[in-house]
Amino acid sequence: MFALHKRRIKRKPRTSKEFIIALTLIVLAICIALTASLMSNRGASQAKPKAVIIDGLLHYPNETFVKEATSLLNSTGFEVDYIGGEKVTVDLYRRLPSLGYRIIILRVHCGPLVETLPNGTIVPGEDAILFTAEAYSPNKYRIYQRGQLARAVITGRPNELYFAVPPWFFDECAEGRFDDSIVILDSCYGFYSTSMAEAFIRRGAKVFIGWDGEVQAKHTDYAVLVLLKHLLIDQLTVDQAVKKVMDEVGPDPYHHSVMLFYPSSAGDYRLERLKR
Repeated sequence: MFALHKRRIKRKPRTSKEFIIALTLIVLAICIALTASLMSNRGASQAKPKAVIIDGLLHYPNETFVKEATSLLNSTGFEVDYIGGEKVTVDLYRRLPSLGYRIIILRVHCGPLVETLPNGTIVPGEDAILFTAEAYSPNKYRIYQRGQLARAVITGRPNELYFAVPPWFFDECAEGRFDDSIVILDSCYGFYSTSMAEAFIRRGAKVFIGWDGEVQAKHTDYAVLVLLKHLLIDQLTVDQAVKKVMDEVGPDPYHHSVMLFYPSSAGDYRLERLKR
């Protein structure tokens, strides 16, 4: 039989030079990791705040408004998205709170929610609905419960039916939360009641601005541009800016609707606080 003997290998003791090199490499690795982390955080903090113009005001295009609003927002540090036409859908409203927009301009139809009785009588409700640009189909969106969506018609166009969302859609169906967003409804009936404004606030918006009745498209477009100027350039508070709009632009000359905001506690809010 043969006995196997393990050969002992004598290790040289580490020198102080080797120890210093190893320690230097460790410190260097830590520094690189910290630098990468700081650069990442710096990049995140310097990311531009986002704004969006949602343009579903069917039959009333206004490219001049879109260009001027975009220019105002860009010049004050906002990255602007434009969502128009057929992209204004039920699913867009569902995802809207989660998209990270700090300023939201809703250039969409809005009108009173009414109920049609079996005998054809129309009973007005207390809430308003936001239109999509998505044609209504009774077989679509069956995942939603009865009452979570509405069927909408534009005045003077009875054969055109569209999906619309009531205030409670944002409570029951939307995902995510608004990040202290300022929501501007560039359309009619934002304050038919306060229910639509309240729905946005419950979902995390800071303030909701709109009209208390019907308003002509050219009048509200111009008023919103003046509002943006006072909020973005002059850095007025919400209350000051809305009052300026009413002084300089005035109520709708035909329907006499006025611009309002909600809640009243947001009156001293300034847009400069959004740009962080």
